[in-house]
Amino acid sequence: MPLKPTPVGDLYLPAEKHPQKLEPFPLDVFQCKSCGHVQLRAVVEPEYLYKDYIYTTSSSLGLPEHFGAYARTVCEKLGLGAGRLVVEIGSNDGTMLRGFQRQGMRVAGVDPAREIAARATEQGVPTINDFFTAEVARAIVAKHGRADLFMANNVLANVPSPRDIFLGAMQLLGEDGVIVFETGYLRYLAEDCVFDNIYHEHIDYYSIRPLVSFFEELGLQLFDVDVSDSKGSSIRCYVQRQSGKRMVTPVVAELCERELTKGYGSPAPYAALSKKLDQTKASLRGILKDLKANGKTVAGFGASVGVTTVLYHFELAGLVDYLLDDNTSRQGLFSPGLGLEVKSPSILAGPERPDVVLLLAWRYANPITRKYQPYAAMGGRFLTMLPEIAFLE
Repeated sequence: MPLKPTPVGDLYLPAEKHPQKLEPFPLDVFQCKSCGHVQLRAVVEPEYLYKDYIYTTSSSLGLPEHFGAYARTVCEKLGLGAGRLVVEIGSNDGTMLRGFQRQGMRVAGVDPAREIAARATEQGVPTINDFFTAEVARAIVAKHGRADLFMANNVLANVPSPRDIFLGAMQLLGEDGVIVFETGYLRYLAEDCVFDNIYHEHIDYYSIRPLVSFFEELGLQLFDVDVSDSKGSSIRCYVQRQSGKRMVTPVVAELCERELTKGYGSPAPYAALSKKLDQTKASLRGILKDLKANGKTVAGFGASVGVTTVLYHFELAGLVDYLLDDNTSRQGLFSPGLGLEVKSPSILAGPERPDVVLLLAWRYANPITRKYQPYAAMGGRFLTMLPEIAFLE
């Protein structure tokens, strides 16, 4: 599935670091003819992506609440109590692990982002600043003992070799230990048009059927799955050793059957998505060109990694004047490659407000338009692009 090449999507930079000069990398999506797994083939060096990573979990709308509920659910489902050890890789600012701390559990995080890992440790979530490896697993066991729970949330899509992660997890876990991970579900591409979840940090796009065979090869067993709408569409997978005592739930087979029926393992859903994106691009560019020809100012709402995918694939350079985002750490920076300034949405209440706000963060259209309803009351217009293009009343 061809997408326009982009720079690394989360490299919002100050002007003096010349964000316009960032190198673009291929973003085409491929499917394995054997098992149906979907992934990028171009892999950007992880050090380049993550050592100076700026995204924090706590800044993403709804995620702190999601992870708090997540921790409670996992403890209840697996019967884990106070004093048990939880290790999370890609633990970011510790939002997930704080949920387990509130359940009385011991925690340890692993994250390669230097500043974020340091802040998490300072704020009471001990975090190793590194990529997770078998060596790191052995160091954790030496210091804390074997873990009861190994967590990886929104991280397995981002690693070049998931196999190494799971082999390391097996060294870390006790015999009855469980791996729980949450990652994007292929449903968001095959059914829901969420193509802005495609960017260089996301190498893999997971579905259940390929995962079942993948774990069998490693001596592991996928025994339960929860599907949620977090981050577009996500799966929460529960994995044990093949000798584990937990029964495989019926939902695993049910999801495999549904994927087969929907054609996830064939090129058809992705060909349909490509066609949909081409049609959306043509219509959206036509509307924006008319607005610009009439002297209108267009701001894009959103300054996330996925917004970079949208801006490039729909070729919106010259059609969007600047970006808006509630995240104060993004304000004053400039978007990767195109160099669009990120401004505070407070501008929507003043005389310099734009004529139209294009909802680049289209999945959050409802909370954004609710929050900034006074802008619409003053004559401003919100334009959304997916699932259909429309000016919102």
